[in-house]
Amino acid sequence: MITQTLIGLSALFASGILFWLWEIKDPLRPVAYRSCFPREFGAAMISAVYSIILAYFFVALVKLTISPSVMTFIGWTGLLSWPLWMRLLIAYILKDFSFYLTHWIKHTNDILWLTHNWHHSIDQLWWLAAQRESLTDVLLFKVGFLAFPLLGIPPEIMIFVGIHYIVHDNWIHLNVKWRSWMKFIEWFYVTPRVHSIHHSQTGSVTKNLGALLTIFDRLFGTYVDPEEVALDQIQFASGDNAVVTPRKIIGV
Repeated sequence: MITQTLIGLSALFASGILFWLWEIKDPLRPVAYRSCFPREFGAAMISAVYSIILAYFFVALVKLTISPSVMTFIGWTGLLSWPLWMRLLIAYILKDFSFYLTHWIKHTNDILWLTHNWHHSIDQLWWLAAQRESLTDVLLFKVGFLAFPLLGIPPEIMIFVGIHYIVHDNWIHLNVKWRSWMKFIEWFYVTPRVHSIHHSQTGSVTKNLGALLTIFDRLFGTYVDPEEVALDQIQFASGDNAVVTPRKIIGV
């Protein structure tokens, strides 16, 4: 578990350096990195501790929920005989649907909002700000990862899946200018400008809820096209940014 965490941290900061260079070259808005970095780096270190704790939890959850009878049933459907790339694609789609549904509930339920409001206290999006997540927030989002072992995705592939999610989390929180080429990716994939609308106080934050894919937002009517949003309408932070408490960090 320690090894996987170190790999994750390496991916976080290696991608972060590249994204940081992009932000400096093509910023959407000025960011006072010197004052912001200590706070967000602290959140990232807390997240690293979560990763270790939740990795053990996830292994226990897999053992508890994925019994031989469950795998026998999935094998009976014929899914496990499908090519790896197809099973991997299905697992990604199922994981994203789980994220979408969980994310929507967090924004519409007062109790579960407590798990997520620390993340929405971000007053300026930039690559490291994504790490401001509570323990219960991360825990609820991780349940969707059960789709991967259920579809027989091997552990060595899961390392790359984990790296992908870490890098993507940095990517969607970038402080970079909105470019027209992004609209071609947004037919199916979340970009920084798509996710920044979710963090905006303009309109409802129950918009653009997908993690990786835009398909569920489009299907369920929660998609907002960045082409139709004026940049001067984008104001971040819908929570209390000033005070960080243990309750916020835990998410209760």
